[in-house]
Amino acid sequence: MKLFKKLIKIKGKNNQLLSPKIKGNGFYDRSPVKITGNQNIINIHPNNKFYKLELIISGNNNHISIDEGCWGSLKIIINTDNASVKIGKNCVFRGVDAGLWETGSSLSIGDEVMIARDSRLYVSDFHSIVNINSMEAINQGKFITIGNHVWIGERVFVLKNNTIADDIMVAAGSIVTKDLSESHSIYAGNPARAVKHDVTWAEDKFDDYQAKHLANS
Repeated sequence: MKLFKKLIKIKGKNNQLLSPKIKGNGFYDRSPVKITGNQNIINIHPNNKFYKLELIISGNNNHISIDEGCWGSLKIIINTDNASVKIGKNCVFRGVDAGLWETGSSLSIGDEVMIARDSRLYVSDFHSIVNINSMEAINQGKFITIGNHVWIGERVFVLKNNTIADDIMVAAGSIVTKDLSESHSIYAGNPARAVKHDVTWAEDKFDDYQAKHLANS
C-alpha cells in the first residue's frame, strides 16, 4: 500500500483508475501515475508486463486504454482536455515517449506494434504557428494513427496528423511527416519515404524465423 501511494498521485474529481488488483498485475508496482484534473479514465488490462509505464495527465475528460500482452517502457503525457490514447494487444515499447497537447486529439496504436527506444509520438508542435491574416492556427495537432503489425526503429519521430498503415517498417532515425500508406513496405529518411516493397517482419531473429518457416512448410 505504501508503494501504491508513492507511485499513484491523483488530484481532482471523478477520476477512474481501472486495472484489477489481481496476482500478476504489476501495474501498481512499476507505473508512476500523476493525474491533475477531473473525470479522467485510465483503463489498463491486467495482463501486461511493462517494467515502466509512466502516465501523466493534466486536464479533464481524457482517456487512456491499453489492451493485454503489452510490455516494455512507455511514457504518455496528456496536457489538454478530451484527448484519448488507445493501444491494442501485444505491443512492445522499448523506451518511447508519447504526448498530446491539443484539445480533442488522439493517439491510436493497433495490435502487435513494436517501437524501439528513443522514439517519439508527438500529436502537437508544442507551440502555435498562426496565419497573421486570419489568426487561425495552421499546425493544430489532431491525431496520430498507427495500424497493426508496425515496426518503428530507434530514434524515429512520428509527427502530428499522420497515419501509418498496417504491416509497415520505419527505419531508425526517420521522421514521419506524412501518411505512410503502402503496407508491406520499409520507409526511411527525413521525410520518411518508401524504399523497399513486398516485405514483412517478425520479432524473431532470422535464424529462428527461418527454422519456424521451414518447419511449417
